[in-house]
Amino acid sequence: MELLVFGASGRVGERLCASAVADGHSVTAFVRDAARAPDGASVVEGDVTDSDAVTDAVGDQDAVCSALAPDDSVAPAVLDTGIGNLVAAMEASGAERLVAVAAAGILQATPGRLRLDLAGFPEPLRPLAAVYRAVYDRLRPSGLNWTLVCPPRMPDGPPTNHYRTAVDYLPEGGQSVSTGDVASFVYQAAVDGRHSRERVGIAY
Repeated sequence: MELLVFGASGRVGERLCASAVADGHSVTAFVRDAARAPDGASVVEGDVTDSDAVTDAVGDQDAVCSALAPDDSVAPAVLDTGIGNLVAAMEASGAERLVAVAAAGILQATPGRLRLDLAGFPEPLRPLAAVYRAVYDRLRPSGLNWTLVCPPRMPDGPPTNHYRTAVDYLPEGGQSVSTGDVASFVYQAAVDGRHSRERVGIAY
């Protein structure tokens, strides 16, 4: 399949690309710095805040994965703009399948309340959680076949394949999951189409 990965040079994106390349898929990595692109992938150098660059990259892809995440040089607001451009480009091109890494804050705490709306939700995490809520709110009315993969704390580590998942909720007692297991789940969901239009909590 033709797979486009945003955030391909990041902790999750690099592992995701490696898995897809190893399985023989045609992978295009959208990165800000071509020198950091993962091995074996075609490279598109660009910025996700550039709507034209995002639109050109989406093209005729079979599936799009987003492992975009804020870091020292990318603020949460930039992430919001970038994913907004990605959704708009997919709607315009007719591409439908999107699997994106989000955050556990947008999962349900109760049937009527998100985790980020709880009084005890960590204040430092609220800005990022608010961005992912905006992403979720944008995807719900869209025509895209989307999946939001929502991990809690995500330390670097290889896949263990012993994680748990739950639709709309974080698995009970889940505190963390490795970047390798998140990448593995995102990749498999993109390939086999699981969890259409669902948020999925993932944790050990």
